Amino acid sequence: MIYFDNSATTCTNSEVAKYVCDCSTKLFYNPSSVYAPSINVKNILNEARAKMLKMLHASSSDNLYFTGSATEANNIILNGLARKNKKILVSIGEHPSVFETAKNLKNSGFNVEFINLTKDGLLDIQHLKTLLNSDVGLVSFIHVSNETGAINDIASISKLIKQTVPTCLVHCDGVQAFCKVDVNLSNTMVDAYTISSHKICGPKGVGAFYLRHGVNLKPSVFGGGQESNIRPGTENVPGILGFVKAAEIMQSNFEQNYKKTVDLKNYMMQKLQQNCTNFIINAQNANTSPYVLSVSFKEVRGEVLLHALEKYEIYVSTGSACSSKIAGNRVLSAMGQNQNDIMGNIRFSFCNDNTKEEVDFVVEKLSFELNNLRRIK
Repeated sequence: MIYFDNSATTCTNSEVAKYVCDCSTKLFYNPSSVYAPSINVKNILNEARAKMLKMLHASSSDNLYFTGSATEANNIILNGLARKNKKILVSIGEHPSVFETAKNLKNSGFNVEFINLTKDGLLDIQHLKTLLNSDVGLVSFIHVSNETGAINDIASISKLIKQTVPTCLVHCDGVQAFCKVDVNLSNTMVDAYTISSHKICGPKGVGAFYLRHGVNLKPSVFGGGQESNIRPGTENVPGILGFVKAAEIMQSNFEQNYKKTVDLKNYMMQKLQQNCTNFIINAQNANTSPYVLSVSFKEVRGEVLLHALEKYEIYVSTGSACSSKIAGNRVLSAMGQNQNDIMGNIRFSFCNDNTKEEVDFVVEKLSFELNNLRRIK
């Protein structure tokens, strides 16, 4: 089996899985209870929070809240920071958890406008500049595109926003960035930043978000007061600790993993050029994450090609798993790609365990199936 869909989810690290299991039996106490074992678990939870802030290169005075997923975190942030007397600007290239939340806010009477993308999938800075004024209260844009891997320069963009509108808040979805590309929030003016466990070989059902000290976020869920009333509900302590463990493992091998994945992606692009015809590598002129390779194959349907590869136990995607039931591709459309090419899009996304031998096999079968499908057509 060859798994090239790691942007959708990753296999949980075996060490992390064992650690989560141990925590489930040994640290099962509710952190909100007041007896000694629970207080100990609460202290461990707070230590995990501090570790995450450190890995994000954030200040210890800033806040880190754990959630059930990054989707939940994005919803909490946008709904909690939105104000009806202030305009909200959201990139058209966002993950559905941001884009659909923004659309819902717009339908609920909030003033929401969408920022264009460049042809390489980056936030259109010139369009952003035309939209920025004193009426804007929140800007949300993705750090690394889940569709193309295009990396937005969150330091320079957040600085531009704050220089133009000092009171404006900035949110970045960092799910495809954390532990995969350099993330240093101390060098940015970002106010909120979202991360996810299952994208970095941690357990599913855990997310988190950073919130700069002093930023006032209105809760949208109410209950027992956990996570400082921002996300009530008994914390998933084993999952959270597994998330932190996975992040620590990824961070400890960051340089090695990054270099290996850059080599792997470059190798695959080279093999595609040598063995396949009539395709487009999306966002190829942008700075992109080595973990994502988006390719539009002409004269074929991506879904048909996906299932053709599945015969060989090769698993890829046609784009974001959260958009898999939606026709077309909003992000590629916003980049100006025509619908015929979009229909042939395949996203290959890598993890640290993928190899060049796997790439060789994938490209061999891909070339064979492309020729078959185009001949049938």
